[in-house]
Amino acid sequence: MHVINESTGKKHTVIVSQIDAAEIAQINKTKRFAFNWNKEKHFSVYKLTLEDSAEPIGMLSIAERPDDYALEIRLLASSYENVGPDKIYSRIAGCLISYACRESFKLGYDGFVCLKPKTKLEAHYIKRYGLQSTKLFLVTEGINSIKLIKEYYEN
Repeated sequence: MHVINESTGKKHTVIVSQIDAAEIAQINKTKRFAFNWNKEKHFSVYKLTLEDSAEPIGMLSIAERPDDYALEIRLLASSYENVGPDKIYSRIAGCLISYACRESFKLGYDGFVCLKPKTKLEAHYIKRYGLQSTKLFLVTEGINSIKLIKEYYEN
């Protein structure tokens, strides 16, 4: 899995790792991410870091929805320096979404992942990641989830 430095075009290997409440609190104090991540400490929270760094460039909170046969992305964010036209690294959201898709397959949910878009990124998620709108959620499953895993997680 990799991100791309936008100024150099160089690929950098990244790692997704689960973090605990203490690390969430530390990250929250840095003010490098939108949202209050402390509210997510009762869910599975992950950080995306460059291979040789402990500093997160992306964050993801997911929760199982066994009654819906799905994994829900509760929160997804790139650090402030990795948002917008002047971002340092691209592919952060794709790496985190593909990680959720992979976990969904591992849990037996056939790649079914849903998220409620909390920003104006809904159209971007649909266009860039092939998510489908159910009006309440954006979803991916099956073939599209495999495509995302191949493009972002394995490539």
